[in-house]
Amino acid sequence: MSANIRLITGIPRSGTTLCCKLLNHRVDVVALHEPITMSKSYTKTEALDSIVEQIAQFDRAIEQGLPFAHGVKGGLITDNYVGLNFKNGLRQVVAKRGDVQLPARDKNSYALIIKQNALFTALMPELALRFPFICIVRNPVDVLLSWLTVDLPVNRGHIPAGERFDNRLKKALLDPDCLKRQVIIYQWFIRSFLNSGFPIVRYEDIVSSNGAILEQSFGWQVTERLALSSQEREFDKSTLLTLEKAKTKLLGLDCGDLYKKADIKKAMQVQGL
Repeated sequence: MSANIRLITGIPRSGTTLCCKLLNHRVDVVALHEPITMSKSYTKTEALDSIVEQIAQFDRAIEQGLPFAHGVKGGLITDNYVGLNFKNGLRQVVAKRGDVQLPARDKNSYALIIKQNALFTALMPELALRFPFICIVRNPVDVLLSWLTVDLPVNRGHIPAGERFDNRLKKALLDPDCLKRQVIIYQWFIRSFLNSGFPIVRYEDIVSSNGAILEQSFGWQVTERLALSSQEREFDKSTLLTLEKAKTKLLGLDCGDLYKKADIKKAMQVQGL
């Protein structure tokens, strides 16, 4: 297996898909969007062995120009795996899993980056013995607004891969209050990243630096690209009212130096709350 393999994890809806897109514009990088598949019956040891083996398989397939499984069918450049079409009031996932095939590459000509959020976070202490990580975060106000409007498990206050391999998280998410569970999930990601000692990159800084801070976190020379801009979305009144109910919980989050109470209050004010 190539030594130039790194993992990206992050809070769901924090910009990890954007990170893969930016990295795939480099000729010396292959960044994969959630390619790992995992049996629900696996123990933690079996899951770890499977992840290492799948990563080795991806690496060999890219070197040899063979097809390999990917979180998005057909290509590496993905804008957003959640579309703008609504069903039952929620934005729907549009990405479909499938095979990707790239021209064969010399093993020393590229870095392989693999992005997987909850699974990698839940197994980070063990995976960190094999691979370095970059962790992506975003202001909790913007994250929760997204969670409240997308058809993903976090919308219902659950994070299956995390609950499967972290019993403390699983017990905490038995709470009947969905909004409280969502805040618990956000705190779980942040605490995991802060405890890991790995570089943590804020979505807001990725946008403001035009992606430069992401490349710098890998120790790479910065490439030129078109200016980035944060996508501003409007939310209906009921979503904003739900978010307002979480204001006290959000202000009680421990985000280290990543997001202070002032940052959270400012993000709430932007939404008119």
